[in-house]
Amino acid sequence: MGPRLSLILPVYNERDRLSKNFKSIYDEAKRLGTFEIIIAEDGSTDGSKELANRLSKRDGVKVLSVKGRTGRGGAIKRAVKIAHGNVIGYIDIDLAVPLRYMKDAIKLVEDGHPVVTGSRYEKGADTTRSIYRHIASKSYNLLLKVLLSSKVKDHQCGFKFWSGKYIKKAIKDIKDNHWFFDSEMLVRAERTGITPYELPVEWHEGRETKVRLKDNIYFVKQILRLRSELAMPHK
Repeated sequence: MGPRLSLILPVYNERDRLSKNFKSIYDEAKRLGTFEIIIAEDGSTDGSKELANRLSKRDGVKVLSVKGRTGRGGAIKRAVKIAHGNVIGYIDIDLAVPLRYMKDAIKLVEDGHPVVTGSRYEKGADTTRSIYRHIASKSYNLLLKVLLSSKVKDHQCGFKFWSGKYIKKAIKDIKDNHWFFDSEMLVRAERTGITPYELPVEWHEGRETKVRLKDNIYFVKQILRLRSELAMPHK
């Protein structure tokens, strides 16, 4: 029988945040019951890999590393494949969503929700971010509603938990290995009849992010790719 929780930490050039936040993450996971932490290190060049290897000397901590960067979604998918938890989840290492919400997310999965995602737009959420990023995020979610008929209000929050049995099967159909991973996972869940549970969370903007034209083009291409795939009849 596996641990109660497999917690994935996707890491790419996050040495400072990993150093600052890992103890708090470890202590919270330990407090919640049996656990394993998988540091999904994705070809960092800033010493994150070496730090992760040192942290793996703690009980319950594993490191999954690759030489070249494959993308955040790819790192999460690799970690899901080796996870043993009844509940599998990932959080962003900057802790934009406070750790206290993990308890609620795990309980929701155990109560029968296969997919639980943090939401910055559900009633009760408390979000601090720039107006520009707020508008960009709302516009993106609206696009997914229009083009993919998604009812999820917030696709991109870096705080997601799943039933281990569900995600290990579902991960095989998710093609994106980068930032569209979250959105594709949620939309595909909806198309199989699952309603993702949106847990309202407190969320504070962390790192500076500059959205470039090629990023917007990438997201549009992925949305259209998924729309085309979902429209195709199953064999």
